[in-house]
Amino acid sequence: MDRMILHSDINACYASIELLRHPELRGRPVAVGGEQELRHGIILAKDQMARAAGVHTGMTLWAARQQCPELTILPPDFELYYDYSRRVREIYAGFTDRCEPFGMDECWLDITGTGSLFGSPVEVANKIRETIKFELGLTI
Repeated sequence: MDRMILHSDINACYASIELLRHPELRGRPVAVGGEQELRHGIILAKDQMARAAGVHTGMTLWAARQQCPELTILPPDFELYYDYSRRVREIYAGFTDRCEPFGMDECWLDITGTGSLFGSPVEVANKIRETIKFELGLTI
């Protein structure tokens, strides 16, 4: 039997979670970055609007503001991100017990042999994607 491995990555993880917490920021470029008050740090994550404006991960906060003056930069809340990561992995566990995390937002899922339960690999991937979107509001 061929092995079926899915790679799952939460899209713009930190920024997406912050937008769930701060829905009033939707429609504006948002990033998560270091300590603004101390005037140091880098961009850790950005939403699609910030990305389209040229903001990228690893960019200094100062340079990101130069690139995108309307950018809202939020401080990281790793406790919250870990909680969402745990909840996403609980959803994965409903599909397979063979999950290999890679960081907070990525996992490889071995779905070999789950076809009789959930369908083809594409159907399994779509069910996982839909479940995470419905239950947590995140896209993968």
